[in-house]
Amino acid sequence: MRLQTLSPLAVRRSLPLFLAIVVCLAIWQVWLTWRLMEQDRNLAVQRSHERLEQIADLGVAQLGALLGDWDLNLRDLNALPPSAAQKAQLPPNETLVILEHHSVATDPGRSLLFVPEPPSASPLPDVFEAAGKFEFRDQNYERALEALQPLTQKPAARAEALLRIARLERRLNHPDAALVAYDRMLQETAVSNDGVPYALLAAGARCELLASLHDPLHSAAEATERLRAALVEGRWPLHRETFEYYWAEVNRLRHTSDDPPKDAQDFSLLVSRLYEQWQQALRTGSSFNGREAQADASLLIWHATPSRLTALYAPTGWLGAGLKLPANADDIRWRLLAPSSPAGTEPHVLRSLAEAQLAGRLEFSSVSAVSDAGLNRALRLAGVGLMLVLVLAGAYALYRGVSRELRVAQLQSDFVSAVSHEFRSPLTSLSGISELLANGRLADESRKSQAYAYLQRETGRLKRLVEDLLDFGRMESGRKQYQIEPHDVFGVVRAVVADFREEALAGGFGVELNLDSNAPTVKADEQELRRAIRNLLENAVKYSPECRTVWVEGRVNHRQVAISVRDRGMGIEPREQRVVFQKFVRGAAAKKAGIKGTGIGLSMVRQIVDACGGEIRLESVPGEGSTFTLFFPLAGAGETRK
Repeated sequence: MRLQTLSPLAVRRSLPLFLAIVVCLAIWQVWLTWRLMEQDRNLAVQRSHERLEQIADLGVAQLGALLGDWDLNLRDLNALPPSAAQKAQLPPNETLVILEHHSVATDPGRSLLFVPEPPSASPLPDVFEAAGKFEFRDQNYERALEALQPLTQKPAARAEALLRIARLERRLNHPDAALVAYDRMLQETAVSNDGVPYALLAAGARCELLASLHDPLHSAAEATERLRAALVEGRWPLHRETFEYYWAEVNRLRHTSDDPPKDAQDFSLLVSRLYEQWQQALRTGSSFNGREAQADASLLIWHATPSRLTALYAPTGWLGAGLKLPANADDIRWRLLAPSSPAGTEPHVLRSLAEAQLAGRLEFSSVSAVSDAGLNRALRLAGVGLMLVLVLAGAYALYRGVSRELRVAQLQSDFVSAVSHEFRSPLTSLSGISELLANGRLADESRKSQAYAYLQRETGRLKRLVEDLLDFGRMESGRKQYQIEPHDVFGVVRAVVADFREEALAGGFGVELNLDSNAPTVKADEQELRRAIRNLLENAVKYSPECRTVWVEGRVNHRQVAISVRDRGMGIEPREQRVVFQKFVRGAAAKKAGIKGTGIGLSMVRQIVDACGGEIRLESVPGEGSTFTLFFPLAGAGETRK
């Protein structure tokens, strides 16, 4: 049975088919893995949804029971006297609000920036007639002050008297006396006819007076900050319009545009709205009891009678403290949604709050379901990606390896063919001349001498070719021994050019030599250096079919010697310049032109230069020629540098 092997051409043609099959298998594996991941994901989503459904049913049931208990407790509190209701134990973080006509109480105490109905003003006693005549009719401010001083001793008239005294002192340009009157007014609790507490009137007027004095001893900024703090803590029961006016005055004096604290403002608005709805229900005769979830997810429950409204306010987060889900539901999150609010994008379950007498919906979602699904998905995708990369990388490496082996095999085949041609031509000539000499067909001594000279030249050519092949094998295996010694490099170049000129002249070529006048010394193997320079000269002649001149130049600079061999031949393509120093590589232009060669010359030159501690560079333009430059460090340059 005969074993048949595939030819390199068949192997080369089968490689794309192999890669296509590998890629298709990898894509099919990715698609199959993706389908399995989708099935697992759908199953996980279904299980998570069923679990959320069960927990949502339990949560809604707990919410209904919790709100029912709160509602019953609130009704009991509404039946108690206000003082007893404020002492009742409340759920954590909740606020009890008790509204009566002209009064508001909270437990625990929370600041109200403004109240629905501030206390009404006390009737002003008719004791200011005389002082009013002196001030407004006669404009006798001193007599007016004398008439007001006794009134400061009467509790019912003291606050109004101090207010008028401060006004008169300011008109008389007595700011210190006016400040004393304002300071006394700060202790008053009465309310003016305009519904503004006298203490607030004094605090505002005092800040304005201090700001007009521009006196460092009187700190207007400090007084303004105290007024702002008093407004924030709700020291006085104010109308909303009164609070907004004095807040704007504080901002004007402070040169700012701050808003009141949002929590206190929202709570004050909530109490005012609740009071207005209670009064509306009283006017229409309807009952006013209920529950309401606010936009910020807080909760308000109230129970009202004609004389009093009792409400329980639970801030944001009350739901988390009220619901007690199973221990295995730590990953479950819930939140209140307004009727028009969109649900979240993660897996969730919605439950209506109609049965709990609340508007909106309750959303339950699982955090771990999303994170676990995302983690599993990421791990599987990473695994598939890694597998795909490994498969494609392996296929690519195999493709590159086989392609490289095929290329090397092709180069070796071309090398064997080129060497065969290199040997065949001189051997044919030697065989013909030897036959003529053996048969005595060359009787003329001059023709015999020419034949012997030709035999000697061709024999030397064969010898150099064999030595090149043997030395190249030693270089590749690392067995080549170099005799590195100091030499006059320009002397070596002159000797090589002189020997090569005879052969070049026979082919119609000329060699122009241009070397620096000095004699630089480099450490190199003289015979191998000769071989390298001769190889470059032979290539310059071989690949210059049009221009019959080769230029050899030598120069010394920067502690090194540069030897250049330049021609104006066919040049080398840029993509071939990167591989031209590799073994068995020959340019496409040379092959197309039918120029013979083995493809090992430049590879030998590079190895010789490397062994001598030098460097070779190539500059070439297709159609304009090539320049090969050898760089060697000067002997002793290293010691001098030290």
